[in-house]
Amino acid sequence: MTKRLTFFAVTIILAMFVHADDLEKYREFADTIRKDVYSMDLPAFRHSEVPAKYRNESAVIKAVYEEVDAKKKTGFGRKSGSLLRFSPKAQVRGGRLTRMLIHVNDKAALEKYSEFDFSTDRKKKNWDGYDKSRHVLGVRLLKPDGRTVDIDTSDFVEVEEGKKGEKKSRKLAIPGLELGDDIDVFFYTEYRLQNVHPDPIEFYLKDDAPILNYTVHCVVDDNLTTQYRTLNGAPDFKVSRDEDNNFVLDLELTDISAKEPRLWYNPQLQSPLIKMYVYNRRNSDAYTPESARKDGLQANPDPAIMLEDRLTIDDWWAESGYYGEILLKREMRDAGKILKGIDNLLKSGKITKIQAADYIYNLLNYDYLGLRDGVNGLAFMKFYLDLLKRRKIPFALGLSSQDYFEPLDEAIDYRNNIYFAKVEDGGVTRYYFPPVDNPIQAPSDISPRLQGRKALMWRKQKERKKNPSADFFLIPSTTPDENRNLTVVNASVEGNALKINRDESYLGITKTNAPGLVSWEDVDKAYVDYLNRYGLTVSVKEKKKQTADREARYEGQRKEQQADFRSEVEAYHSEAPSEFISGTVTGLGIDPDNPALRYELSYTMDNLVKRAGKNLVLSIGKLLSAQTEVLPSDRNREDDVYLRTPREYVTRINIAVPDGYRVNARSLSALDKAVSNPTGSFTIKTSLASPSEVTVEVTKRYSKPWLQSSEWPDFLKIVDAASAWNGTSLLLEKK
Repeated sequence: MTKRLTFFAVTIILAMFVHADDLEKYREFADTIRKDVYSMDLPAFRHSEVPAKYRNESAVIKAVYEEVDAKKKTGFGRKSGSLLRFSPKAQVRGGRLTRMLIHVNDKAALEKYSEFDFSTDRKKKNWDGYDKSRHVLGVRLLKPDGRTVDIDTSDFVEVEEGKKGEKKSRKLAIPGLELGDDIDVFFYTEYRLQNVHPDPIEFYLKDDAPILNYTVHCVVDDNLTTQYRTLNGAPDFKVSRDEDNNFVLDLELTDISAKEPRLWYNPQLQSPLIKMYVYNRRNSDAYTPESARKDGLQANPDPAIMLEDRLTIDDWWAESGYYGEILLKREMRDAGKILKGIDNLLKSGKITKIQAADYIYNLLNYDYLGLRDGVNGLAFMKFYLDLLKRRKIPFALGLSSQDYFEPLDEAIDYRNNIYFAKVEDGGVTRYYFPPVDNPIQAPSDISPRLQGRKALMWRKQKERKKNPSADFFLIPSTTPDENRNLTVVNASVEGNALKINRDESYLGITKTNAPGLVSWEDVDKAYVDYLNRYGLTVSVKEKKKQTADREARYEGQRKEQQADFRSEVEAYHSEAPSEFISGTVTGLGIDPDNPALRYELSYTMDNLVKRAGKNLVLSIGKLLSAQTEVLPSDRNREDDVYLRTPREYVTRINIAVPDGYRVNARSLSALDKAVSNPTGSFTIKTSLASPSEVTVEVTKRYSKPWLQSSEWPDFLKIVDAASAWNGTSLLLEKK
């Protein structure tokens, strides 16, 4: 025992020495990088005055400098299948530097730039390769009196975010930051890769503050493959070669006065942007697309070539299927019996092909959510198409891209897209997408990120070679009615408080507001309720320990869920409830015949009723959810408005008038409002159902997915009217 303890203690001491040694090496590395960066001769970073036209801006970015370096190397590692034999390995080494000089002009900027996030170091190894990166943050303050104050960047805080702490980063507070200061901050990443391609690189040539100078300098080995695309009006690089024959890409912009708006804006679709991908085609592990299997630079390559990368990879499963039936039989009880039951129902005409496709979609989704706690979009579609084929349900395979990637006709990466299936039967057309953005959706739902996006249908390779040009079409868009949030508020006055029962129902895009409130127990119950139809019974295969673990997880989530519901109430009314009673999910919205996600809440609010002598003043506007605040800086806008989909919010407020009181007629009629224009509408309709009950219906509608910048003033009228109504009151008079 003593020997074992001694060995254990020695091991810990050695580990501490190794860790200390690693920290010392990192400090030396970081100090060297900081010294090198701050000694760079960059004229735009010299202390300068802010132009007069920008002196009222919250912040001004005086300079941005981006540098990318990528070199091909050859290393050695274990030969696959052997412990003793070694072979050459493809390596890429390089770094990326982003340096910014930011002038802080007001308190909002002071708060925004008082803390910086940066990445944690990464070290991943496998049999044949590795992915190592080191990150350095440098910050110094340039004071108006000419002093330079270096910030100690070792005083950061490790942060874990996400329910499982999977998102790790470091946060550094910036002490001593004052109005009028310039912040000279940089982020540097050194990466060393073996049999791994570098991460994608993006340059956004626009920010939420004016930029006086933006410079990009890239040096990329000509023995690597570099592909890039300029998007949304971004200028192209000036390309040259250096003495080592590397490709040198340079870009400089001055006085970028246009700013990214804070509200209703999608940088991927609206900001000038350059996307760059670097590949080492010699990798033995990481997949290299066919378009990148020749060294050199490809500037704005033909999108058809990039799409062919994706289609070529998937031709084999698109034609032959991918074992979806085997998956279900392995992981779900009586899966063979269930699938046979669907086959028989189809043959007898008791269900349509659309109903069968809906059922199979939810069956596969339940398998994924029940066993994997998440959805892999590509694998999902592979399995789903196989299940459709085996049921002899005709379908067409399509390809599109979500709105956080470039459109298909500007494709630059084979991974920036998503497959879907199209099924037509009896005059009904259904598009089935993998539920990756919102795993809780009905088969009939089209993700808001895909509506109106360009798509194409898969064709066999022979057909594509004969006619390479793709026939793009638009995925259907939806109407405001299909994206409705219906809120029913039943409130009663109890002393100086309001007792509230609220029911929420979400359709379409508004469903994305609610999934955070849904527990896995809700998910499990809803899928079982849907799938246990047609005389079929569904459940996933579990061992006793798995069942016990799941039940324990459900128990823990119940407490978390009630805390989430309480937070929802606080967000809705902009203040916390004095008493929270309960919150319950009543519908998940996975049934195409009943696609609304629903929940109900019960709570008490103290500050919504005030006494005015003998009378009561009810803050009825607070019974409408908190509205978007438009700041003075938001009001002048040059960019189009991206709403993603049209939508509608309906709030029905029913108030029980307490005994001994009546509604003041003038106060009630003053609540009525109607604002309408081509961008949308905001209307209030009031009525007295009886002397003891008042009803108010509030409807806010956004009519379009996109608005031209010229329509912004009209849209503001809708937003302002809703925001102003939040402050309205209703007078209840003592009889």
